[in-house]
Amino acid sequence: MRELERRVLEEIKPTKELKSKVGKVSRRLKEEIEDYFDDLYEAEIVGSVAKDTYLKDPDIDVFVLFPTSVSKEKMESMVLEVGKKLLDDTETRYAEHPYIFGRYEGFKTDIVPCYKISDISEMKSSVDRTPFHTRYIAENLPEDLKDQVLLLKRFLKGIGAYGAESKVWGFSGYLCELLVLYHGGFNEVLEGSQRWKRGTTISLDQDKTAEFDDPLIFIDPVDPDRNVASALSSDKMYLFMYAAKRYLDSPSDKFFFPHDIEPRKPETLREIMDNRGTYLIGLKFPRPDVVKDNLYPQVQKAVRSIIKQLEDLDFEPLHSDHFVEQVYVLLLFELKEENLPWVEKHIGPPIWINNTEDFRKKYGKDVYLEGDRLMVDRQRKVTSVEDAIEYIIDEVNLGSDLTSIIRKDLEILEKDELIDGETDSINIFLDRRFPWER
Repeated sequence: MRELERRVLEEIKPTKELKSKVGKVSRRLKEEIEDYFDDLYEAEIVGSVAKDTYLKDPDIDVFVLFPTSVSKEKMESMVLEVGKKLLDDTETRYAEHPYIFGRYEGFKTDIVPCYKISDISEMKSSVDRTPFHTRYIAENLPEDLKDQVLLLKRFLKGIGAYGAESKVWGFSGYLCELLVLYHGGFNEVLEGSQRWKRGTTISLDQDKTAEFDDPLIFIDPVDPDRNVASALSSDKMYLFMYAAKRYLDSPSDKFFFPHDIEPRKPETLREIMDNRGTYLIGLKFPRPDVVKDNLYPQVQKAVRSIIKQLEDLDFEPLHSDHFVEQVYVLLLFELKEENLPWVEKHIGPPIWINNTEDFRKKYGKDVYLEGDRLMVDRQRKVTSVEDAIEYIIDEVNLGSDLTSIIRKDLEILEKDELIDGETDSINIFLDRRFPWER
């Protein structure tokens, strides 16, 4: 192991004292939950704490295992009830089931309902699979590879690719553990990634394969019909592959602990934009009361839809980003220019197609021939970015929870308003360096 990686481990690996405390607190919470239910239902510690693959400041995940005879509604309500009784600062969150998030003796904690099953074939929801994942890693990951998992997790955090949630679309903790188990170490995972291509399939059991249309496929050893990497986006896969190449070529602790983006004053940001000679526009609207895992995909889809519409209207989006804040959402677009000429060239049919006369009737004497196609110069629907945005908002569905809010309460912000009012977001937007290069 490189000396650099030894130093990183000293920073990220929980101390013996912390491990002892986490163990005691986890067991105490498990006992309290079971006592609350008079030992009718079993509680099980799952996740990185149970697998001993957690970094400092761990989350404690506890699953309450119910018999399959208990209704989904009943087990959900019982877990919310026990969570509100035992945890501080509680918040109801949603995955496939509602679950409770809060703090227990200072540690971030999730209490989640699931069904107690003996075989994966009995699974009634995806969360029923999680205890099997925990047991698989606990039984199969050698002790000497746990530190390697910590390095991989911290590396992914450093480059911004850790976490399977919709905000990130990156590598889950379970995927990290399986990658290290498969390749045999942190550096081996990095080296292995250099051979990945879209659709690369990895399996710990070569007899267990399935067809998936995902950027990376890792067959779940617990459930061969599932791809562990299904949440991983192609962007985050390619980012990891590139970061791995750069680290292998030139190791640095900045891959694990990147510097924050330095704040820049509005006048500096304004000078940067003036030098770029492009047009910056922002769309700001109230944040809908929607859980994160439903909100982020809609925001991301809205950005893609707006980009596609802008391209169809002949504007040239160069860059885009989104910022989901506490009370509002901000979408940013940098375009090549603000205004287009009123005229656009509209391409008609080839002269051998039967409907050429329809095209001619529609556009009259303005039709001309270019090569083998009829053409016409016609007036654009919109000539400015602002008009284009208003047209798109009126015509396009931007998400079930977003469209009505955007149409009602949208603010269209231009460069100076953005730089003065959304300085931090613009600062991030204009800094496209990789985290390890800051």
